[in-house]
Amino acid sequence: MNFNFLSPLYLFGILGIAAPVLIHLMARRQKKYQSFSAIFLLLQSKNRSIKQSKPNKRFLLFIRCLGIILLSLAIASPILSLGDSTNLSNDSSTAIVFILDDSYSMATQTNQNSYYNRAVKLLLGVIHSLSAKSTYSIVLASSPSRVLLSWTANPDKAKNILKSSLPTSRTTDIGNAIKKSLVLLEEVQQINKLIYILTDRDKNGWDETAFSSIKEITSNTFNIVDVSKVPRETNKAAIKHTEIQQEFLSSSRVIKVKVITANLSQSKPINDLKVSLWINGKKQTEGILDIPSNSSTEREFSIPLQNNNSINGEARIENDSLLNDNIRFFSYQPDPTIKTLLVDGDPNTIEHQSETFYLERALNPFTSSLSNIQPTVSTLTELSRHNLFDYSVIILCNINNLPLGYEQELEKFVLRGGAIFISLGNRVDAKFYNEKLGNILPVFLKSVYQVVTNNEPFRLLIKPSKHPVLKIFKKQILEEMKSAEFHSFYSVVAREDTKFTTPIVFNNGFPAMIESNIGKGKVVLYASSIDRDWNNFPIQPTFLPWIQRWVKYSARGLDSLTHKDLLVGQPFNWKLFSTNNKAYIVTPEGKIIIPPSVDGKIIFKDTYTPGIYQLFRSTRVSNIKSKPFSPPRLPSNAEPAGVFTVNVDLTESSSIKITDEAINNLMPKANIIFSSDPQKSILESRNEGISLFRYCMMLAGAMLLLEGWLVRKE
Repeated sequence: MNFNFLSPLYLFGILGIAAPVLIHLMARRQKKYQSFSAIFLLLQSKNRSIKQSKPNKRFLLFIRCLGIILLSLAIASPILSLGDSTNLSNDSSTAIVFILDDSYSMATQTNQNSYYNRAVKLLLGVIHSLSAKSTYSIVLASSPSRVLLSWTANPDKAKNILKSSLPTSRTTDIGNAIKKSLVLLEEVQQINKLIYILTDRDKNGWDETAFSSIKEITSNTFNIVDVSKVPRETNKAAIKHTEIQQEFLSSSRVIKVKVITANLSQSKPINDLKVSLWINGKKQTEGILDIPSNSSTEREFSIPLQNNNSINGEARIENDSLLNDNIRFFSYQPDPTIKTLLVDGDPNTIEHQSETFYLERALNPFTSSLSNIQPTVSTLTELSRHNLFDYSVIILCNINNLPLGYEQELEKFVLRGGAIFISLGNRVDAKFYNEKLGNILPVFLKSVYQVVTNNEPFRLLIKPSKHPVLKIFKKQILEEMKSAEFHSFYSVVAREDTKFTTPIVFNNGFPAMIESNIGKGKVVLYASSIDRDWNNFPIQPTFLPWIQRWVKYSARGLDSLTHKDLLVGQPFNWKLFSTNNKAYIVTPEGKIIIPPSVDGKIIFKDTYTPGIYQLFRSTRVSNIKSKPFSPPRLPSNAEPAGVFTVNVDLTESSSIKITDEAINNLMPKANIIFSSDPQKSILESRNEGISLFRYCMMLAGAMLLLEGWLVRKE
């Protein structure tokens, strides 16, 4: 039988008995007064009778000192060991895997520290109490789980590793961390095998699918240590999402940033919450929000664009106990210039009657400095003056035919990555299109379909779609597009062995838009005219954003990195424009990484830090072998290729805790101990002692009651 303490430092509290002892001694040294009155003998007799009824002062002192001693013993957590060992498990050999939750919810601030710092302190306390024969390993539980420290018996090694560790920005994955721990335990020969899980027990980290393969486990004891059972502030709100939209109809470049803020409380509303917008490191504007409980509120900010520069921004809210979800990164990169050649098949001396009149103004409604689309108008006779490869998009507007052999040039242009947009009209020679453009046109032009007199005009049948061109438009805008009236269009028939899509059709079911990928490029066919000859669409307000989106999409402009907003841990995929290009990524910390590329495509997986990542590309220098720089540097020919943002997954912000019952259901056959004190649970799990804490507290309370009764009797 052995007697030990889990927190022996608290035994210094026994020194507190000095206080009642000093008070007792000071009371004995009080001055005595002698009376000389005639009734002296009578008073003396009275004092003798009172003295006999008073409690013994020394006995009262003993009770007080004993109470202090018992209270100190209780706080020191005494353990009565039943074995013959003289120390805490000196003769026992145990293998323990410590699963340490390092997800970003563990950064939650308590009144004194964070959950994570508390978990590390408790973990080191357990390690220092282990016997010299025990070994242990540490597994981190954020996704993906990983081994921080393999098997060791050296507490200093664990201390050195843990003292510099910090919670990550990742989510929790307890199930896979347990799987990794079970694999580690298979490597050791000890009979006693334990798994400790130090976590805040957020429900999101206990995914049922991850536990499906370990439900039958029976041979291990699990100690679930909840480090969140301490006073803390409230994680009241989080920036849920940011959305960027550019104004199409504006004489100045303006973007709108929509910030969606969530109230995480299930019962309390938030009033007067400040939401601020920071642009390129400077506070731009702010707003005040009132958010009902368990709901979200939107706030839109307008940001003017100056000098066509890029914008790296952050949406922020005031600090609460969890800082990670108080900020959301976003970025806006101006679209690259899209040089577009408009080939006018029906020019006219009256400007507004030319085939390209409305098209040119829709693509660049104000000045070239305010639009990333730069249209150049050419007639058929002028076409030979233009080098097709100087342009990203070529739009053929009601072309009768092309100069001899020019169809081959168009084919080369598309195969190498260019885009051709074809609009039809009354001058189109269907025979020429069907015979000469068969290599790039996936359909045959059949005949002109016209509205019968006095019948309703044809209209576009546009529904909410995930198509890159259409998905940005709200339902109201799509309905407005349906107001355009069409009285003529070409019907088409598919060619054999061709693939194409029809993202837009007319209300009679005939295709209005046909889209096909040819080589590295794209071909888009618009079945009606781009001017007012066959429809009134060009004078509708929706025509401008519609045609701009189609041109940008055809030129791959909608694949801009502006729209890549990833969550922590999601890989970044990007296709280089050429296999001769080399990519460079600058992380939020300023580190330069050269991601590997396969067939001109890069996959970057190290997205575990929230922030804005900058992408550069350079042309490889052929036939020159040089030693790579360490660390990597940006070469002199590196040019900006865009940015992408990485933000935290808000599922980790949930304050809902998993219950004991739910954990038992995940591992119904396992021996599970729930505790907030790992040093106490280690003895209980191994049946090495009995805690005397409760008994000492009961005796200390009894001494307190006895002392009070004696004082009242006095």
